[in-house]
Amino acid sequence: MNRRIGLGALLSAGFLLAACASTTSAPPVVPIAWTQFGLGESPELIARVLIGPGDECPSISVDGVTTAMVARVSPRAAVFGRMCENRMTLEASRKVRISARGFVLLEQEISRKPERIAVLGDTGCRLTHYFDQGCSSRKTWPFEPIANAAADKKPELVLHLGDYYYREAPCKRSATDCVPGPYGDREEAWRAEFLEPGRRLLAAAPWVFVRGNHEDCERGGYGWTYYFGDSAQACEIVHATTHIRLAGLDLLNVDSAHTDDKHATQEVNDKWAAVARKLRETPPTQPVMMLTHEPAYAVCAKPCDAGDTANVGGLRAIGDAIRASGQRTILVAGHIHAFQAFDTVPVTLGGNRGVTQVIVGNGGADLAKFAPQPDPARQVTAMFEDLRLENAGGKKWHSVRKGQSVARAHTWNEHGFGILTPSAGLELVMYDVEGKRKVGCQLAAELPAGAQRCR
Repeated sequence: MNRRIGLGALLSAGFLLAACASTTSAPPVVPIAWTQFGLGESPELIARVLIGPGDECPSISVDGVTTAMVARVSPRAAVFGRMCENRMTLEASRKVRISARGFVLLEQEISRKPERIAVLGDTGCRLTHYFDQGCSSRKTWPFEPIANAAADKKPELVLHLGDYYYREAPCKRSATDCVPGPYGDREEAWRAEFLEPGRRLLAAAPWVFVRGNHEDCERGGYGWTYYFGDSAQACEIVHATTHIRLAGLDLLNVDSAHTDDKHATQEVNDKWAAVARKLRETPPTQPVMMLTHEPAYAVCAKPCDAGDTANVGGLRAIGDAIRASGQRTILVAGHIHAFQAFDTVPVTLGGNRGVTQVIVGNGGADLAKFAPQPDPARQVTAMFEDLRLENAGGKKWHSVRKGQSVARAHTWNEHGFGILTPSAGLELVMYDVEGKRKVGCQLAAELPAGAQRCR
């Protein structure tokens, strides 16, 4: 007979007897469970559990039918840990429960009409040979309290906008008080960086995992692909674009992890061009949120790099293709370690034929160095040079100017997360580490010139 208790109690009490059975043995590893959308045009709903070395796969109940989850056979399990999974379709809704050792790890009612969607990004703790964020302190790295505060809001879907993995060195090389912790693209680092501090939020609702540049194939891409990807490959330069159709809203997960990889320019831009072409050939029929890591537009803390601006021109082309369908177009990204929301309007077009860009990159990583902002922050006007990469033939790419866009930008530069409510006009409310409301933005409507989107 299963008995349901909270995960915190499970950690402290549920395995206490097993841990005390031998004073010399290490305490058992508590399984970590989540559900997520896979990749592709009609993604499956995937349930996954990371288990300990001696564990069997847990049982899973889907709409009252109980079976055992299936072990994932992978040569990378030795590095990233043993995984079990279950795949299913999602029509209107599903009831999913995952149990192990008599305890409920996860219990969710999953629907294509979520009322509360948690949004966060850039959650890892930066640790390199030249910078140490302070991963052992919740003040300097507050991802766990942010994740718990987001879980307290009882979301029905979670969007992570990329950059989970930052621990690339044992500690800052010049530190005198360094105690080396887990680092590198392997299970111990991923547990410390994301899976353990995020376990409550992981179990709260299904996830859409956007891949960040910290998860490219030169950094944490093998771990991201193992835990959250949907391919037999160890790592991909560009993963398949995901199209998730919710009630009244489409989510488009577009991979931008290798945007700044000069060796992948052609492959990345060819994939983006294919996405834009498909959207023009088969236009969306409801509002679209394009989720990606690198923002198509951004207000930088210091002058934006022209090369970086050109690199994301293909993402702007996808946004243009959505907007050309007449559908409300909202680009949602991370990468900039702050919150921003603004509308971009091409100067040559006038009117409101632009897109709305939202950046939620304040989930725990060290914040961007913006000048201090009043509370609430003022809306400011910014100009963008629209530079885009074009191929003149062969492999030579060059920047082409496509004109200018004007934006009315709102920036909030503290750690936190967002809750999106589709039924309330796609309202995105940003909360601080403690879960207190800081700023709210209505995203559903087109705004006249000079109107303020966030308050």
